[in-house]
Amino acid sequence: MRALHQLLTSDESLVVTDTETTGLHAQVNRIIEIAAQKITPLQNDEWFSELIDPGLSIPSTITRITGISSSMVIGKPTSEVVIPQFQMFLDEGIFVAHNIRFDQSFINAELERLGLSPMTNRGLCSLRLARRLLPGLRSKSLGNLARFFRIPDEGRHRAARDVEITTMVLERLAQIAIDEHKITDIHELLSLQGKTYSKVNPFSKHVIEIRRDVLPRLPEAPGVYYMKDGKGKVLYVGKAKVLAKRVSSYFTAIEAHPPRLRQLIAKVRGIDWDVTTTELHALVFESRQIKELDPPFNRAQTKYIPRPYLRIGGADPFPGLTVQVIVREDGAKYYGPLKNRSQAKTVVEIAEKYFKLRNCSSTEFGSGKRCVRADIGRCAAPCEQEIGADEYAAIVRSVCDFLEGDIAEVCDKITVDMLRASERFTFEEAAGLRDWIELLDTRVRQYGSVATPVAGPPMVHLCLAVGNELGTFVMVDNGQISAIEAIPSLQAVKTIVLRSFEDNVTEKSALDRIQVDARRILDHWLYQNRTRVQSIGKRPDETQVQFAHRAFEVYKSIENGVSAPIISQ
Repeated sequence: MRALHQLLTSDESLVVTDTETTGLHAQVNRIIEIAAQKITPLQNDEWFSELIDPGLSIPSTITRITGISSSMVIGKPTSEVVIPQFQMFLDEGIFVAHNIRFDQSFINAELERLGLSPMTNRGLCSLRLARRLLPGLRSKSLGNLARFFRIPDEGRHRAARDVEITTMVLERLAQIAIDEHKITDIHELLSLQGKTYSKVNPFSKHVIEIRRDVLPRLPEAPGVYYMKDGKGKVLYVGKAKVLAKRVSSYFTAIEAHPPRLRQLIAKVRGIDWDVTTTELHALVFESRQIKELDPPFNRAQTKYIPRPYLRIGGADPFPGLTVQVIVREDGAKYYGPLKNRSQAKTVVEIAEKYFKLRNCSSTEFGSGKRCVRADIGRCAAPCEQEIGADEYAAIVRSVCDFLEGDIAEVCDKITVDMLRASERFTFEEAAGLRDWIELLDTRVRQYGSVATPVAGPPMVHLCLAVGNELGTFVMVDNGQISAIEAIPSLQAVKTIVLRSFEDNVTEKSALDRIQVDARRILDHWLYQNRTRVQSIGKRPDETQVQFAHRAFEVYKSIENGVSAPIISQ
């Protein structure tokens, strides 16, 4: 892929993608397979490929075309798991597909079902490019282009193989563009694909003015940007690792943008921005600004959904595990946030079944009457003093360990129950138990725990610098993000930690909606950067100076190549 590699700069990537679906209509049909290849100038290309359980039967016609049957996808991850993972793989890369509207519409439909924003990545369509470069070729289908370029097309209509063919076709088209049209970079190739089918005039007056007057002033730094209309109303708020690069991308190859993005560009008359020290600060600040400003093109992101937490402990010597929306300072331990109430209830159900936690009300507990759950061995029955406070406290500690990621023993027990259910031919029960395992495994893979501990002593997260990015320091105190700073040097770590204690005194109070969302963003950011993040919790007997020194030593160790993440208490 010499031609494609030479068109990319050091921080750009192409993500060639293909989807197989149950039909042709994104709002009705579902994705059953997705594959993607990430092409970078360093030629260290990466792959993403997953079968998806669509939750419905695959039509026989689709099976004949793709070879994918309903039995092949049963037990595979759902779109709820796979599509966010694909988004992370895509990142800020250029989305590439053959007939891009088809794949884009299906992915965006899945994102909509999950309550997430549609893709805003720049798009490169090999079909559009073929129409521009090979006007005399009767058909520009992927199969016909493969035959035209003498590319073997065996195994077509499986996502991974179609990605391979699309990539080879795109390589041939890129070489034609270089040779015949003197294309020198990927931006020129993006513009070339849309010349015949332009729907928005890229040379309209306001675009020319923005390109001339605004884009040259954008800083090479992380931050938040605001796109405004002619009256100064904010239309869209976004974040960027590099403001100059991200904002400029909106005004490059406008014809290739998705329709909603073209609508935005058509209305933009001004752009403002705020520079931040780190990408994480930009993420958190963007979320806050979207909620405060309510921009019309951020509509999906302005809807706040209260995220549930799990509560255990407190003054009750025999506590149950309950679902709460508000985190209070009541001596209990809180974990979360989880995705929704249904997911939280499932975790509670798992914990109650395998740890024998009580789930009765205080009134029922005080009555001293033995319940049905105790009779069937689902409750430790502290109401009848079958277990003492110390023994029950040990159970609570085990539940906390489980919530914090120690799931192996529970998953083994669920697996045994699943096999027994299958042997009894109670397949619906077995499927439910399988879903439990998938939920726990997915949570731990994505976040490092079933549910993240909220309260507790100050916790510092140190993210190693990479490339031109500075390292990142984050302090969480009493469940709230109390400080986010860039780490300019190793020696600055001690100073930053001590300053955070002095400048960011956080009161113990319930988390509001903005703080909860900030924690959700932090959890996601920690997962994305898990290979270069070290987390350190302050010990009860540790002074601030001692804690700062330990943080310094930890950051020095990861700079020297010690693997991460390691939670240090």
